Amino acid sequence: MVRMKHAEHGAISKDNQTPRARLDEGALRQLLGYQLAQASIVTNVAFAQAAGTPLSLGQVEFTLLYLVKHNASVTASRLARALAVSMPAITVWMAKLEQRGLVSRERSATDKRSQHFAVTPEGAALVTRAMYALQDADDRLLTHLSTAERAMLLELLHKVALRRSA
Repeated sequence: MVRMKHAEHGAISKDNQTPRARLDEGALRQLLGYQLAQASIVTNVAFAQAAGTPLSLGQVEFTLLYLVKHNASVTASRLARALAVSMPAITVWMAKLEQRGLVSRERSATDKRSQHFAVTPEGAALVTRAMYALQDADDRLLTHLSTAERAMLLELLHKVALRRSA
């Protein structure tokens, strides 16, 4: 692993400064969590502009709609595991999506305690619109990367995400 030493004095290169305030990042630049946090500032704004505000959709709501649309008869417990959130949190989000007419729920035929979710036609249309808008936003954010760099970035982030324990 390459470790960056923090320069005590001297000129700070532009590449070692925070994007806005031009503060010395020093060894922070080598920390994955710091870089993810910095990148999330940009991606959160892009999400809000592309889908959040125009479609009245939060990031978790979008993710839930997408997962429900592409995973037939998914249960709340599987959604909670997928997003690493509590069942009460999933219950609240799914209730909001149901109130908006974007998902429906049905009791399991084999386990009456379990409920399965499905997207409504309105939910399917909304998640499709959001996905196109978000893909366009990603394209704008990543114009400075080559196709290979984009693929590598996404692959490496996916590998990091796979390290999460079940």
